[in-house]
Amino acid sequence: MSRKYSTLGLILVLVLALAVSACSSGSKDSLAPGDYDQENEAPSSGDFTSGDQIAERKVIYAATLSVTVPNVDKAVRDLNGKAANLGGYISDSSRDNHPDLPTARITYRIPQARYTDFMAYARELGEPGSEWIDSTDVTEEFVDLEARLANRLVHEERLLVMLGKTESVEELLSVERELARVREDIEVIEGRLRYLGEKVDMATVTISLSQQPGATEVPGMKPVGIRETLRRALKAIVTSATLFLDVLSFFVIAIAALLPFAIPVLAILWLIFWLRRKKKKQAQA
Repeated sequence: MSRKYSTLGLILVLVLALAVSACSSGSKDSLAPGDYDQENEAPSSGDFTSGDQIAERKVIYAATLSVTVPNVDKAVRDLNGKAANLGGYISDSSRDNHPDLPTARITYRIPQARYTDFMAYARELGEPGSEWIDSTDVTEEFVDLEARLANRLVHEERLLVMLGKTESVEELLSVERELARVREDIEVIEGRLRYLGEKVDMATVTISLSQQPGATEVPGMKPVGIRETLRRALKAIVTSATLFLDVLSFFVIAIAALLPFAIPVLAILWLIFWLRRKKKKQAQA
């Protein structure tokens, strides 16, 4: 009897032990996926931040702005001074010094970080009109050129090493030809990189200026000031003098043209006058 109870007790203990083992195994398995994901996520995040870096964007900016200003000459001086203060310079300039309606079109190269400040300053000089801004992303071309340049430089170094190991004239000439071709490629790529770099660093801003009508202007008439008044007065004097000389010239020419006919007519008139005077004297006698 006691042996029977001992056997049952042993079986019960084994069953309980298996059950506890199964539960602990199940709980461990249920936690494993989460733990695995946690362990994998942290390194992947660290690898992303410390891995390949995104190349700095290379963008070329170009802008145009038209402004109507009270005085074109003053606006040009102000813009030139502002561009110099911002570290820029004049790239191209054209002026129309018409006395009644002067205009100017000036292209500036302004540091990219300051070109918006320059345009804001230009707007404040008068009444802004049309405005256009364009951006060209050349990052891909820049990266491609830098990679090609690196490859050409490595190729050049290898050719220089080969140049020192050549044993025949034919090999020497062949290496020199290849070296010249690679050096030409390097110069072309470097020139293109310098061009793009300068375009990226300095934005192109074109300002078109036109002079606005004065506050005292009458519709259909241009602004009148002291300078304009003197100019118009001098112009009127010249015009009047020219007209007078034209009229005088006309009369002189007319007299010269009638002179052949005037001589006989004057002779006849003088003869008539002389006869009448003689007849009058005879009547008195």
